[in-house]
Amino acid sequence: MSAHILFEPENLSPFAPISLLRSVAELRYGIFSNIERAQRMFPEDSVQLWVRPVLEKHQSEKFPATPINKHADKDAIFLNAATPAWMYPAALNILKETNGAAVVIDGHIIAARPGSEVKFSQTFHATLEKLPKIECDAEICSHQPTWIWQYLDLIDSAMDFDAKLWQEDNNILTKLPSDLSTVTDRNIFIHNTAQIGKFVHLDASNGPIVIDEDCKIGPFTSIVGPVYLGKRSSLKPSTSIRQSVVGRICNLGGEIKGCIIHPYSNKSHDGFLGDSILGSWINLGAGTTTSNMKNNYQNIRISWDGNNYESGRQFLGSIIGDHTKTAIGIRLNTGTLIGPFCNVFQADFPPRAIPSFSWGNGTHELEKAIHTAELMMKRRSLTLSETEIKLIQDLATDHTPFIHF
Repeated sequence: MSAHILFEPENLSPFAPISLLRSVAELRYGIFSNIERAQRMFPEDSVQLWVRPVLEKHQSEKFPATPINKHADKDAIFLNAATPAWMYPAALNILKETNGAAVVIDGHIIAARPGSEVKFSQTFHATLEKLPKIECDAEICSHQPTWIWQYLDLIDSAMDFDAKLWQEDNNILTKLPSDLSTVTDRNIFIHNTAQIGKFVHLDASNGPIVIDEDCKIGPFTSIVGPVYLGKRSSLKPSTSIRQSVVGRICNLGGEIKGCIIHPYSNKSHDGFLGDSILGSWINLGAGTTTSNMKNNYQNIRISWDGNNYESGRQFLGSIIGDHTKTAIGIRLNTGTLIGPFCNVFQADFPPRAIPSFSWGNGTHELEKAIHTAELMMKRRSLTLSETEIKLIQDLATDHTPFIHF
């Protein structure tokens, strides 16, 4: 049986800050992460990961049954972890009759079959780049994400693909509660353990709505698909959410539009969160609001690591790294990027690029940052492992190994 190796791109900076403490294979923009999709699409014991060496021990703890950074034999198939898994079959079909070749989109390798043994090293990308390349028809393979914010454009496609897989593994209500206000019932999937309050409106005419195990939906809430609400997550009364993906155990309120929220993050109060991506263990203080469009309607520029980039997007809110907190009433400008372990509190608009471990205009002391993380995780009966603490310490010392192989 051929191994299916999900490998991270050589340059991870475009996927920061969300990817700083997780592999690209773990990024969520639908019900499942890409590694979870791959494990459902291929024989589970055939799926492997090649990740940055700095993440290897951490990934081994998270995925104990998945080989991490093991040498590949001559039959191994390499799959770009940043490529949505629903594009893999088309790429593999191209490689079916070909050994020693790579499938590319706009110059980016999305799948490869070297046809010979490849040892894991920090230079393995060069080995793949030397293979003869076959351009994949864009209509078949679609667009290859090259920036973290481009995953916002994939929520619709991911939800359409993932909803079918989710239904295979879950017990869903065969009949919706009579007091629900619904549009397009056939696209609404509610786990039979979810609790739905009175006067809730569900509109799935633009995409599926999936409400997972043990979720709680407060009364007077409006959900407009595509939307996924992860296990044990909750929506406060009168929440409005549309075209968004929410991981497990998140508490949300206010208005949310076009967002990706990774597990264990909270936005419990009023305020607008639009076209934004949140990592894990984030808490947005009451009244925190994101701007997601410029007043002059022009595309939004991004600043990160001292460089400016064109996002190509008219709508883009904030991208916020793990374990970051905002104070009450914080107003985040369009295209704001905030690194992990920040505490954002300013009377005016904070900067549009906030480095990791920031404390207002100063520096968040490492030990205090770790202590705060431990206290927040304790509320969910979780603890930081020694490996995670070492990873945080390494990030605070030098983030270069986290954005490059």
